Amino acid sequence: MPELPEIESLRRYLVAERVAGRVVSGVDAGWPGAGGASDAVADLGGLPGRRIESVERHGKQMVVALDRGVLGLHMGMTGRLVVMKPDAEPLRYARYTFHLDDGRRIELDDARRWAAVRLAGSAGDLIGNLGPDALDPRFTAARFAARIGCRRAAIKPLLMDQSVLAGVGNIYADESLHRAGISPARRAHRISRARLERLHGAVVETLESAVRFIAGHPGADGSPFVVDAYDDRMRLSRRIRAPCPSCGIPIRSRRLGGRTAYYCPGCQR
Repeated sequence: MPELPEIESLRRYLVAERVAGRVVSGVDAGWPGAGGASDAVADLGGLPGRRIESVERHGKQMVVALDRGVLGLHMGMTGRLVVMKPDAEPLRYARYTFHLDDGRRIELDDARRWAAVRLAGSAGDLIGNLGPDALDPRFTAARFAARIGCRRAAIKPLLMDQSVLAGVGNIYADESLHRAGISPARRAHRISRARLERLHGAVVETLESAVRFIAGHPGADGSPFVVDAYDDRMRLSRRIRAPCPSCGIPIRSRRLGGRTAYYCPGCQR
């Protein structure tokens, strides 16, 4: 599913398309057979007439600041945003369409229909229950170690807990732990402060590397790709018995926190 690098790439794409300063002139929701379209439009009934001030992000949550309130967008499993020219054919799975005052429109393409859109009074209403953003420069290695190191849970589920750290999901947690040489099952309170600070660096490196990869591989329509766990942004293969990129030992997997973790039994302790 789209994680922090995908949402950050979408944010930069919208900024480059200069949607800030535009006024939302109308909203449509759903496609034939989608269901719930009228209710979705009703929930966003206060959006038309509001001006987009800026496009921000916190973790996996897009936060569009308006002249009155904010619009939150969560991409779910398959959501993506595409800025369409006035004469362009609608996307096949355009769940939401935000019409702009310059004739363009922003379509939320979402085949599985798990994306969520919410109009709120403030950013705090959207992100108040989330932990620090994983790429916030104010969230230093020392703060990361202090926040994580006091907990007794396994480190991988902790990295994925959005109330602890916002933005890291399954595939980037595996990659970060491999780069840091830490087993996904290691209890956080049993990891030394130095190793936790190294993990913080690995998280930042992994996420920033993914953002750069996505920027270099745009879709045919110019929008960022939806995440693909098997592309070249990862060093660690997500295939059992594939060789570890560092030592060559076959990769293993196990279930942790309801998700499959891939790791090297030789490199990660």
